Amino acid sequence: MMIERIRREHGYMVRLLAILRSKVAMLRNEQSINYSLVREVVDYLANHSERVHHPKEDILYGYFIEKYGQQFEISNLEHEHVELSKKTHAFLDTVDMILSDAVIPQDIFIGQLEEFVLSQKRHLETEEQSVLPLINKTFTTQDWQEVESRWSVSEDDPVFGETIADRYQQLAQRVQQADSEYV
Repeated sequence: MMIERIRREHGYMVRLLAILRSKVAMLRNEQSINYSLVREVVDYLANHSERVHHPKEDILYGYFIEKYGQQFEISNLEHEHVELSKKTHAFLDTVDMILSDAVIPQDIFIGQLEEFVLSQKRHLETEEQSVLPLINKTFTTQDWQEVESRWSVSEDDPVFGETIADRYQQLAQRVQQADSEYV
């Protein structure tokens, strides 16, 4: 069911944000970090969100508004997806600059990284704590069937799916390493 796939993807994002939070802690302790791993996380969040995750949510939220009327939190989410995309790409540009040997003061980068993580976290919390429970409580079986019929994009996840994309190999290894640390 669509809501289960969305929640699973949210879980993936939470795990990736934890990696970024650990990078903030390392930087604050004046340790070096792997910027290419940071880039993979941010790139994944940008590309997977724009290609698969947010369009799926937009179908869900649009249908809810179409059938059940405006709800402030839901009405604002499509706009929030656009703003998150802009912020994500801007932060990705900063990481790319660092990887191209541009000098970015560490305190500025830490602030941008913290803001990036916080904005992603706030968005996920709004969806998980307010929006998805409301939709789950409101939707009928027919509603779920209708939103499912509007979704036809392949959902093979390039990090958490069966086939890992070449550009995310390092990230997939880091995620698997983290998973084994918690076993």
